[in-house]
Amino acid sequence: MSKRINATFKTRSAAEAVLRELEKIGITEKQVSAISSDESRGNSFNIESHTKAAEGTGIGATAGGLIGVVLGGLATATAMAIPGLNIVVSGAIVSALAGLGAGAATGGLVGGLIGAGMTEHEAKIYEDEIKNGAILISIEASNSAQKDEIKNIFDRRDAHNIAA
Repeated sequence: MSKRINATFKTRSAAEAVLRELEKIGITEKQVSAISSDESRGNSFNIESHTKAAEGTGIGATAGGLIGVVLGGLATATAMAIPGLNIVVSGAIVSALAGLGAGAATGGLVGGLIGAGMTEHEAKIYEDEIKNGAILISIEASNSAQKDEIKNIFDRRDAHNIAA
């Protein structure tokens, strides 16, 4: 049984609220990944195309904790942009998607998400959500009790398309 829990959030503030709660139960940045479209990244984080460093530093400094690492990571130049997919990835899932390289670009985001351990059905839903401006948050729980806690937080918050 997978200990990964995924959900989409329609706004940056909804994603921030969930990350605050997750931090309170001991979730670390090593457990969290985020994926956003390049366009919604710019809209959510007010990023201008000529520079990204100042905005990312500001987000990390003002938000701190998981919000600074995960969402701040999406706003910095260090986030991984996947060529051909117009998405930006931050967190633990970066290595899974980076390893897919050109294969992910050829197979689209769905192929990359399946390669990262999601079902095809989930991957298709998340691809559509991300293309429509949502932020995908993916958490790797340490154990089944933590997984239940995370799911409860997602259920109480403005999470969409929860897959556990």
